[in-house]
Amino acid sequence: MVFSRKARESGGGFGFALVRRGYDRGQVDAYIERLSQAAPSAGPPAFDLVRRGYDRGQVDALIEELRSRRAAGE
Repeated sequence: MVFSRKARESGGGFGFALVRRGYDRGQVDAYIERLSQAAPSAGPPAFDLVRRGYDRGQVDALIEELRSRRAAGE
């Protein structure tokens, strides 16, 4: 599964591109880890924008996909 610690360590996070201003990497990593272990939260997450953060579009797309899978019972 994509959420394994080994996958994160070998690829540097979850494979998101780093951009000049993007989502806080620690917040995103922690949210995706929680999402992989528990039911989705009531609403979408809110991440801080930081220098050298994760690409927002990539993060948003993955989170939407993961939440949809959870809702569908995969």
